Amino acid sequence: MRKEARRALDWRAELPPSRRAMTPVGVRRAVQLAEGQPVSLDTVRRMWSYFQRHEVDKDAEGFRPGEDGYPSKGRQAWAGWGGDAGRAWSRRILREYDREWYLERLARRRETG
Repeated sequence: MRKEARRALDWRAELPPSRRAMTPVGVRRAVQLAEGQPVSLDTVRRMWSYFQRHEVDKDAEGFRPGEDGYPSKGRQAWAGWGGDAGRAWSRRILREYDREWYLERLARRRETG
């Protein structure tokens, strides 16, 4: 995840402005991930949401090395949010949180029920 975020920031520094990608939020996220800064649960939710919306970017020309236009703007942004590793990580964190929340709620029902 850190490596992908760093890659996005490196691309941004090397590419001409017309080829650069990422919103200000995306750049902040890439810096945060590349530096290994803590990530809040709210940010994890935003990461997962980003990946859900942008999965289709992986089908576009320039997403993979060797394709025309590599790295596409979609590829740069995907990397900025942590890439495939960030997608898997955010999914794992949210599943664990949801499981803990459910078990906590179930325990409370048993205590009061």
